[in-house]
Amino acid sequence: MRQQQRIGIAAVLLLVALGATVSPAQTTMTGQAAMKFLGIGVGARAAGLGYSFVTFGDDISTIFWNPAGIANLTGTRAFLDVNRWIADITQFSFAGSHHFDEWGVVGVSFMIMDYGEIHGTAIELSTAGSGSFEYIETGPVKVANYVIGLTYARAISREFSVGGQVKYVYSGLGSNTIVQSSGTQTIENNVGTLAFDVGTTYDTGFRGLVFSMAVRNWSREIRYPQMTQGFYLPLVFTLGVAIDAVDVFDPEESPHALIVSANGLHPTDYLEKACFGLEYAYDQQWFLRAGYKVNYSVEDWSFGVGARVPFGEGQLVQFDYAYCLMKYFSGVQRLSLSMTL
Repeated sequence: MRQQQRIGIAAVLLLVALGATVSPAQTTMTGQAAMKFLGIGVGARAAGLGYSFVTFGDDISTIFWNPAGIANLTGTRAFLDVNRWIADITQFSFAGSHHFDEWGVVGVSFMIMDYGEIHGTAIELSTAGSGSFEYIETGPVKVANYVIGLTYARAISREFSVGGQVKYVYSGLGSNTIVQSSGTQTIENNVGTLAFDVGTTYDTGFRGLVFSMAVRNWSREIRYPQMTQGFYLPLVFTLGVAIDAVDVFDPEESPHALIVSANGLHPTDYLEKACFGLEYAYDQQWFLRAGYKVNYSVEDWSFGVGARVPFGEGQLVQFDYAYCLMKYFSGVQRLSLSMTL
C-alpha cells in the first residue's frame, strides 16, 4: 500500500510541476493559442455543472476533462454528445471505454466541429496601380477541425487514480487564394499535431470529498503554412474539489445527494477562470444541475437535467440535457447519451 501511495503522490507532484513549468512567454501572451475549439466543453452533464467537472469519476464523458476520471468505470461504456454551439457551429463528440480487470481502463474519444457553409472571398488588387481593390468570390471554404484520442487510466489504490491521454489534433482552415497582377497563389492552411492530457484523482472516502488535478492540451509549438509566428494549443491546468453536501449533514443512508463542485483553471491563453456547479440526485436516477463560470468571455450560467434508466442486469442508459446562457449570443443547447453495457 505504501508503494501505491508513493506512486499516487508522484503523479500529483508531476501535475503540479507541469503547471509550474509553463514558459513565461506563454503565460503573458494571453489569447496567443491555436485551435481554440479545444476550449469548448464536451458533454451535457459537464455543461450543466458549469464545466466544474474534473472531479467526477462515474461518467465516461470525464475522459474529455480528466483522463483519470475513467479509472473506476466498470464494464463497457459509450458516450455520444451533440452541442449546438454559437454562430451555427455544431460540435459532435463520442467516447468509449472498457475495463480490463487489474490492467485498468482503456478509452477512445473523438470530437469534430461542423462549421456549416462558409463562403470564401479574396482581395483582387487593381492592375492600374491606384491601390484600389475589390472582393471576389472563391467558392465554399472547407473547414475541418477534429480530435482523436486514446486514454489509459488506472486506480492505483482505493484513493488514488491516474490517467493519461494521447490525442491527434487537426485544424484544417481550408485554402485561401492570393490574387495579384502576376497571377494567383493558393495556400492550404492545415496543420496537425500530437497533444497530451494527464490527470489524477484523490478520493478521501470522507463524505464524498474528492480532489483532482488535470493538465490538458500539452503539445509542441505549431505553425500554419507560411507563418513565422508559432502557437501552442490552449494549455490549461485545472484543480478541482467536490463534496456531497447531503452526506456531510446527514451521513445516514439517503436517496438524496447534492454534489457541490468547484474548479480553478490556469490557462495559458487567457486570464485565470473558475467554475462552480451543483448536482442534485434522487436515487441516482434523476438529476438537476446548475453551474456558473467566472471570467469566461461569453459564458456564465448553465442549467441541466438528467435521467438514468436501467434496461438489463448491470446495464444503464443515461440522458442528459443542458441549456447554457451566453452574454452576447442566444443560449446553447446540448444533448448527451451514455450507456453502460
